[in-house]
Amino acid sequence: MCSSDLNDLAVRAGRVLVVSGPNAGGKTVALKTLGMAALMARAGLALPVAEGSRVGWFDPVSCDVGDDQSIARNLSTFSAHVTYLGAVLAAARPGALVLLDELASGTDPEEGAALAAAVLESLAAKGAAVAVTTHYELLKTLAVRDERFENASVGFDLAAMSPTFTVTLGIPGASSALVVAQRYGVPEAVVARARSLLPEHAGSREDVLRRLHDEERAARMVRAAVEDESRAIARLRAELEAERNALRAREQSRLSREGQELLQALRAAREELREAEQRLRRKKAAEAELREAERAIARVAEAVSVTGPIGRALDAQKGGDRKSTRLNSSHLVISYAVFCLKKK
Repeated sequence: MCSSDLNDLAVRAGRVLVVSGPNAGGKTVALKTLGMAALMARAGLALPVAEGSRVGWFDPVSCDVGDDQSIARNLSTFSAHVTYLGAVLAAARPGALVLLDELASGTDPEEGAALAAAVLESLAAKGAAVAVTTHYELLKTLAVRDERFENASVGFDLAAMSPTFTVTLGIPGASSALVVAQRYGVPEAVVARARSLLPEHAGSREDVLRRLHDEERAARMVRAAVEDESRAIARLRAELEAERNALRAREQSRLSREGQELLQALRAAREELREAEQRLRRKKAAEAELREAERAIARVAEAVSVTGPIGRALDAQKGGDRKSTRLNSSHLVISYAVFCLKKK
């Protein structure tokens, strides 16, 4: 399996990928892409595919692409292809990759389609991984009744009258031969006459396949829009998370700074209380010293009270808890000091 920004392509042992769609739509390009990926992997070369892609080791890699008719060798278009098919069938085995472009073309359409189906069934039974391009309706319908077959298609933009070179897995493609013929210069009157000669079911089938492609293209656009929105949401979530982390870091820094300031304030209050206590313990304390000690104790009491600066800081640190153990302990110390002062 390999994938790029535009296409996913997958082949597996014992399975057949049937690629259909309009001429000049990119079927052969898809086939050659698979072959190049397999050969580049064998040569040890880096592949231009998306991360997570897997490319197996295929041996041999067999292909029949293009036209090898030759008058000198008495080979028509069909006989040249059949000659290659014999060699491909002989070499098919598990681990082989087989790529067939317009299998069994150049002959009666019904017989060619029957031969193509038989060849593909034989290759799948031998365990080869197979990819084939075709316009045969019989091969497109094989995927409905045989689980070894899978449809894929290339797109064609009818509005722009140009191929999209986008491969869609799981959906067969309309050949759009008349549309392509008109694009390349066949007079409109001739195309209209050809359309009138088509069986009614052929036109209906082409219309159904086009609608399927239109719906798939619309679904792909919706998926792309959803993926873009998901990536935008992920980026926004990452930005919000980064901003929240930055705010948390700033808040922690602020709390740490305020905590240091609170600790310094408590140390200063404790030192002032110690000095006041020393004054009270003197045997002959002057009246002025007693009043100064009383004022010092009052200042410390105010500082650590609920409404004081230290009390407010503690309240903020504790989230509004006015019953902290540290605050109550400070109040007990101050109350005891005031009692000693009054006793003196």
